[in-house]
Amino acid sequence: MGFPLASTPLYNLIELLIELQISTRDDLYNHRQVLAILGHPYGVAADVALSQAKRKEILQHNWVHIPGEELRKGPEFYQSVFIECPPQNIIPYIRNIVMLTGSLTSLSEFDREYAFHFIKLINRLEEVLGLNFGADVSIRKQAFKSFLRLFRQLVRLNKIPFSGEPLKGLQVMGVLETRNLDFKNVFVLSMNEGAFPSSGNKGSYIPYNIRKAYNLPTAEHQDAMYAYLFYRVLQRAENIHLFYNSETDVLGQGEMSRYLQQLIFESGLPIKRHVLHNPLQPHAIQPIVIAKDDSVYSKLAFYCEGVSEHEAKTLSPTALSDYIECRLKFYFKYVARIFEAKEVEEELDARMMGNILHDVMQKFYEDILRERKMVEPADLEHYDGKLNTIIDSVFIEKYHLDAQKPVVYEGQRLVVREVVKSFVDRILLMDKQYAPFTLEAIENGGLKYSIALEAHGNPVVVLGGKVDRVDRKDNLLRVIDYKTGKDKTDIKKGMEELFVRDGERNKAAFQTILYALLYKTRVRDADVRIVPGLMNRMNLFEDDFQFGLKIGGKYVYDIRMLLPEFERNLKTMLEELFNPAVPFDQTTDLQQCKICSYRAICYR
Repeated sequence: MGFPLASTPLYNLIELLIELQISTRDDLYNHRQVLAILGHPYGVAADVALSQAKRKEILQHNWVHIPGEELRKGPEFYQSVFIECPPQNIIPYIRNIVMLTGSLTSLSEFDREYAFHFIKLINRLEEVLGLNFGADVSIRKQAFKSFLRLFRQLVRLNKIPFSGEPLKGLQVMGVLETRNLDFKNVFVLSMNEGAFPSSGNKGSYIPYNIRKAYNLPTAEHQDAMYAYLFYRVLQRAENIHLFYNSETDVLGQGEMSRYLQQLIFESGLPIKRHVLHNPLQPHAIQPIVIAKDDSVYSKLAFYCEGVSEHEAKTLSPTALSDYIECRLKFYFKYVARIFEAKEVEEELDARMMGNILHDVMQKFYEDILRERKMVEPADLEHYDGKLNTIIDSVFIEKYHLDAQKPVVYEGQRLVVREVVKSFVDRILLMDKQYAPFTLEAIENGGLKYSIALEAHGNPVVVLGGKVDRVDRKDNLLRVIDYKTGKDKTDIKKGMEELFVRDGERNKAAFQTILYALLYKTRVRDADVRIVPGLMNRMNLFEDDFQFGLKIGGKYVYDIRMLLPEFERNLKTMLEELFNPAVPFDQTTDLQQCKICSYRAICYR
């Protein structure tokens, strides 16, 4: 009987507080516990606007470890939570926060009742334990973990009792509390064997035969007591409702109580049986099809010129690739604008490693561009000190670290740093062999290209993107895309292969050719060759590295000759995208769904 303390939100907060102290180091707090505390109902109740602002700031800065001085800005609740607590002070630390929680004006009487019972439990715990641990870091963590295990066990044994007015309303009570009381209406729940009467497996060092011989309480004595109380509560009742669960539990039991069996077969009372159940009828998974009605088409039209007073949005190579892979994915991301919830990226995955590589290369070459556009072999020698400084600055920006302190590389950060450094070393070695050359653009994001469609209102669609790097040597212009994955540089047949939905398709080649199309408008000389290509781990570390894309096994000499065919296929795809008769539907390639962020919506 009673409400379990372990089911209260205050118990969850105290768990988070102890876990916060386990993970803290040098007044730096792990984002997992910090975000959970700031998003906890009590953390929000302390200051609604400030809790939301702090969460937003942590996500924007990708703060893995947050300085305590930033977290303590605000009400007394935050000042008391985000402090580094020694193990011997853990009970006063928790008690202080529980009392602050109970004094929050926006909380209900239930929350204050939770705080009252936790204060009683914490005071009793302090009397019994009297914690005294050393200050060593390893002992500190182990002390908190041991305390958390003990605290969890104690809380599971405690409940908040129900109390009310005996002469008013519905009375919820145990079997022993019904003695000498008569009721007009009686509802008995859980009339299953093993629950009423409860199983007699009580732990005892005294064997059953000795207990029986010396008239000590046995299972039969307990059953007799429960039987008397059960029939006693039914004696003067006018309406009796008995409930039992016919479904099997984890032990395979779903049997009605022996008392209920006895009533049915021996009492002679009028008995009505009712089976209560909620039939489950799971709906079949239906394909999702979004028609291009007026509201959808109006949002799609923002990617066209002259639709609104604002500048048209641009369709990026990534957006077009998403449309080729799955029309519905394009609708979710670029029309309905349904984005994944932003999270702190603690794990350094392939995408984050690619972003770090791009930033390092951008900073490295921007230092040269400040002086001149021409890159000489001498610029790519003895750069280790400069490169280490750039990598440190990128990590500081990505994880919002303290710029006044040296960057500490541990675990995955150390691995990613070495991988990125090996990539950069190899790229600069290839560039040194290729130098001298002129840098035309680095991470250029202002590229735009308009395509006029011939149907559906003749919209003019705007394409845009950010090319990683463009360099020039003599009459050769290279459009370079850095990749850290397994992207390939060859196209088996021709341009139409890049637009197929079902089948093997070179996504990276599609993107870099589209970058070449975007940059073509900036090339004034007709005799300049444009060659797009990748620098990735599949070809960069080969001894016979050669830059460029291959079609049918042959390197592309000048992409300009193939751009008209590419643009025709691109235009056909865009006319389909802006055709109101073609809905946004799901892909038939289920392999794409395994890595899709929207698979939970599609149930695939």
